[in-house]
Amino acid sequence: MRRPSWSTIFVFAVIAIMLIAINARPAFPDPDSFYHAKMALMIRDHGFIHQFPWLQETVLRDNYVDPHLLYHVVLIPFVTIFDPLVGMKVSAVVFGLLAFFALYRLLRDMKSPHPEWITLAAAFSFDFLHRMSMPRAPSLSVAMLVLAVWAMYRGRWKTLFAVTVGFVWLYHGWAVIVAAYGCVAAGALVAKFRGQADAEFPVWKLGLAVAAGIAVGIVANPYFPENVRFSYDTIVNIGIRETTSISVGAEWSSPNWALLFFWNLPAIQVFLLSAAIFFLARKRGELDVGHPGARMAIAMVLLMLFFWVFAFRSIRYTEYLIPFVVIAAGSTLAMAGKYLRGESVRLRRDLDGVFSRARGSPRAAAAIGIIVAALAVLVTVRGINYSVSKEARFKEAHYAGSADWVRENVPPGATVFNALWDSSMIYFYLDDTHYYLVGLDPRFMYDKDAGRYDDWFDIQAGRNPEVDRVVSEFRASAVLIDKRMIGGFVRNLDASPNFEKAYEDEWVMVYVPKKPV
Repeated sequence: MRRPSWSTIFVFAVIAIMLIAINARPAFPDPDSFYHAKMALMIRDHGFIHQFPWLQETVLRDNYVDPHLLYHVVLIPFVTIFDPLVGMKVSAVVFGLLAFFALYRLLRDMKSPHPEWITLAAAFSFDFLHRMSMPRAPSLSVAMLVLAVWAMYRGRWKTLFAVTVGFVWLYHGWAVIVAAYGCVAAGALVAKFRGQADAEFPVWKLGLAVAAGIAVGIVANPYFPENVRFSYDTIVNIGIRETTSISVGAEWSSPNWALLFFWNLPAIQVFLLSAAIFFLARKRGELDVGHPGARMAIAMVLLMLFFWVFAFRSIRYTEYLIPFVVIAAGSTLAMAGKYLRGESVRLRRDLDGVFSRARGSPRAAAAIGIIVAALAVLVTVRGINYSVSKEARFKEAHYAGSADWVRENVPPGATVFNALWDSSMIYFYLDDTHYYLVGLDPRFMYDKDAGRYDDWFDIQAGRNPEVDRVVSEFRASAVLIDKRMIGGFVRNLDASPNFEKAYEDEWVMVYVPKKPV
């Protein structure tokens, strides 16, 4: 086994430091991390669950599907060895590093020049680093997708089958493997037509491996057959097309295009540079058309374009876009290897002269280190600032006092009216003796009963002054008011003779009906 170079060790040390620094804050970038920690604990202690009464007004109450089944299982050691929330942050660092390592290994196997520096360009792309640093499943899903692409590149259909099964168990976004295979198959056909690929590439076996892997992952699943409908809803209705006008999670919103380019500029610059080198090599007739990665270069450019389309629709697709921007760059650079190695090329000769003079120079090494460190600090500070801006929302200490009050003063098994859907999973983590109305995604409430969702939304938004419906319609024994949303609902509760404020701290207020439910 080849020993890693000092540059590779340096690059991964920088990535590790950035991941650790971002996760060192006590806050979480979103509330789903609390849900994942709790689910890992529940699977450890009780096995798989099939009803989710903690979200009373959602389709999950009676037909729960865990789309992150494998992720919750692999979280168990982290939430057991450490405090569960600390374990989530440790897992985020470990899984984030795993995603970057998978990216590096694929680039290296494709004979991309300097795969470690191309990997670092992805890490310096803030949106991608942010997604990979989150205590959630995206980092593992990226690692699995890159592994699947590696299996396709190598023609290892058995490995691809196993990875596909695991992806279906890991993450509800497993349909990206289908997209990856479609692009790889298209790339193989184009390369074969142009005489740039071997005829033995098992394109049909790979397709069957993906199809069989998806089938096995869905059927050999403790949540079959409910997971079929769930997969359709999350992949098609939420992921591809929006069928309602309700407000879903922020990560599903369209990005600011200028910021999308700006915060991911390092990866985009690497691709543009690789494209320029590719066309220069082609112009000089020094393109390695017989390179075994020719079909891969075509496939990765197609897959990159596919994810660009979806990234313009939803912020969350940057987690797949950026790795395939740099993979497309690496694969095209691999085809231009002959050009890059050619002694007759003036540019290469000039660069060799520069680097030969700089080689072994402490000043040159120090300059490179300073530049990399400065970029790392910039990206990390951005990541920490992002966490700070969310801190008032998703920190355990901000909700612990109100959760303790509800646990001590509201009968176990009672329903609590949560006015904001995103905070319910923090309360679920802190207090699983009570039930809440909506969480994870408001669509789960809308899909169960659109009219009831409208009633809840109008009440919590202050549009409907009939707050007595909190009791008569939703049978709630308490109301949790996150101070992020102080407004009409609070005024309506204060004006009602049937409710009183029972608890208040800096972050949360709790109202209760004067007559027991």
